[in-house]
Amino acid sequence: MFKPFKTFKLFKSFWEIRIRNLAARRAKRAPTSFLPVAGEDEGGGSEISCNGEEQRVKRLTHFIALMLIFICAVIASAAESKPSWQREWDKILEGAKKEGEVRLWGEQEITHQDIIAAFNKEYPFIKAVTVGGRVGDLMPRIIAERRAGKFLADIYSGGLGGRSFYDFHKAGVLDPIKPVLMLPEILDTSKWLNTEHSYADSEKQFVFMYEGSVAGNGLHYNTGLVDIKEFKSYWDLFNPKWKGKILLFERPGVGSPSVVRFYHHAQLGPDFVKRLFGEMDVTVSQDRRQSSDWLASGRFPICIDCGDTDRAKQQGLPVDEFPHANLKEASYEVSTSGNSGLALINTAPNPNAARVFINWFLSRNGQSAWQTVMNMKVQEPSDSMRIDIPKGNVGASAKREEGKKYRVTGFLEPDAPMKLFKDITNKEKRK
Repeated sequence: MFKPFKTFKLFKSFWEIRIRNLAARRAKRAPTSFLPVAGEDEGGGSEISCNGEEQRVKRLTHFIALMLIFICAVIASAAESKPSWQREWDKILEGAKKEGEVRLWGEQEITHQDIIAAFNKEYPFIKAVTVGGRVGDLMPRIIAERRAGKFLADIYSGGLGGRSFYDFHKAGVLDPIKPVLMLPEILDTSKWLNTEHSYADSEKQFVFMYEGSVAGNGLHYNTGLVDIKEFKSYWDLFNPKWKGKILLFERPGVGSPSVVRFYHHAQLGPDFVKRLFGEMDVTVSQDRRQSSDWLASGRFPICIDCGDTDRAKQQGLPVDEFPHANLKEASYEVSTSGNSGLALINTAPNPNAARVFINWFLSRNGQSAWQTVMNMKVQEPSDSMRIDIPKGNVGASAKREEGKKYRVTGFLEPDAPMKLFKDITNKEKRK
């Protein structure tokens, strides 16, 4: 740390030595005479001249020293006036410059080229290396590579539905993301839904929920074959007319988010799951495209967890999601279903660059870029948890209503519901 007063003492000592040397040299050059010069006291002319010069040098020295103290004090004050987070952020930026890259794994939420371009516009010294893919494929790959001693990922982002992200967290491969948040505009919770940061994990530390799209009810239908006026509740699925006409899309390696929600729902519960898959001859498909095509073609008029319904609807196909108003058990909530989360991988190869990206991504600029890309380029309706960015480009199915209170739900324990689901479906296959 710079100490201006210590510097002053060294500076003063230096000039005092200089002055004494100067006085000695001038004394040697003074003429030797036993008679006083007119106007001078005997033997004092050279001494007066030398002392006067010495005084002028001393005054100059003191002036320069005082100016040096003032300048140093200003510099020291400016450095110390930075808030602690800013000093720490500057250190992280320096570390990120040395690392030079950040490795982003996940779906288009963080790997889309327009999101990367927006990041590099602000941080051109960090190269983003992306590995894209779906949650059910990438997470097992990350875990397998870590077991082989390869730590290749810094950050993961993707869908929270199903159990893959849940299992990823339970595997112990994540670092807490909460301590990494540094920028004041992120820490200011007044800028976020419900004036708080939302996490999918129960510890509220590891999986940051940055997407706050209104949770779908998981029930999709063919608009030409189903009159939604006949539905007031999920329990109306047990109308005999729908037996053998209900399809479930089960994500490979992920399972069914809706089965988990049904199981934990206070008004549905395990009994609903048992009856649905034990009595209604539900067909299960693990092909995303196939399930959407079967719904649109009318082969199955009702589909649980069908993907790409919004996109198919935009293309003019006769598909839609049940309105919340037609299912009394459906609440206005933001859940893991249909939403995405962000996680920091532990033993990250580029820890500083990862921190920079996380703080940028959750900033106003980062979330604006993400929300625009998802709605306009990817064409997946998505609403950020940030409430201080424009919402004009958010698709209607995802957009929250202003002024309405939304309950945020994180991970639900998937083991019991999925075991029940597998037991029932396996039993039905053996019949």
